[in-house]
Amino acid sequence: MYTYNKQIITAAVIASMSALSACSSDDDDEEVEPTTADVSIQFAAQVNGADFTCGDTYTGVGTGGHDFQMTDFRLYVHEVHIHDALTDETHEVALTQDGIWQLDDVVLLDFADGSTGCTDSSPEMNTTVKGTVTVPATIDLATAEVCFEVGLPVEKNHLDEATAASPLNASGMLWAWKIGRKFIRIDGFGDPTGVNEPFNIHLGSQGCPATGAGTAPPTSECTEPNTFEVCIANFDVENSVIAVDPALILEGNDVSTNLSLGGTAKPGCQSFIDDDDCEEIMPRLGLNYDYGRSVTGVKSTHSAGQKLFSKQ
Repeated sequence: MYTYNKQIITAAVIASMSALSACSSDDDDEEVEPTTADVSIQFAAQVNGADFTCGDTYTGVGTGGHDFQMTDFRLYVHEVHIHDALTDETHEVALTQDGIWQLDDVVLLDFADGSTGCTDSSPEMNTTVKGTVTVPATIDLATAEVCFEVGLPVEKNHLDEATAASPLNASGMLWAWKIGRKFIRIDGFGDPTGVNEPFNIHLGSQGCPATGAGTAPPTSECTEPNTFEVCIANFDVENSVIAVDPALILEGNDVSTNLSLGGTAKPGCQSFIDDDDCEEIMPRLGLNYDYGRSVTGVKSTHSAGQKLFSKQ
């Protein structure tokens, strides 16, 4: 009798354990099941924390605290993704292919509306990255880490503008095939009520070897790609906004004066060889500026990384 009851109890325990194991297995499956969501990552152009509007004048910019007026404000980003800090995995945002602003993994952000003060730009604007992303349930898209690369991938940077698809055919964003495109184009004037000194920020690849005309594509990869990654932590993909503020990368420059570029004054930082105006700007983009430098001046001491992008 005792043996029989013992067998019954043992069988019941085994059955219970099997049931618990099955439930646990089901729970584990639910925990790792990925979810797919639409994303719309918002960007906002600012100058010294104030909303950017074409034609407006902004005070207190740069080392001299000068007035500054911007006439163009565009930039490329690519490889937009959600970063999982726990696993160090990345989850790509599959971009909506709209035929205008987004192509493959590339987006052109355009904050200038073509109105008075920004007549070199088109009236159309784009301040949003749109797509879908699939992430594990361990990632909360309300407190995620959003990352992207500023600039263009090398295989798209040197395409012929005449045959390239939008937005790689954007007027005003091309230098020459040898260099490629302007990853960032910020045009402006320092002290617009006084000297009206042009001061621009044009970021692009340098050290691009080529033979023949400057419009020929490079024969190999550029030695200075000048692309950089930006990550914004604790970001609500649905509701948060990424501020883009050039005043924060101009804080080490006198925007009413142009310094030397290979012995000749040029309007602001052009990313070119030996450009003194880039000495303080490049580190604030998260980039070293050693391209052909003769180091005749004082090197920047900024080491805190990029300052152009932040969570608003």
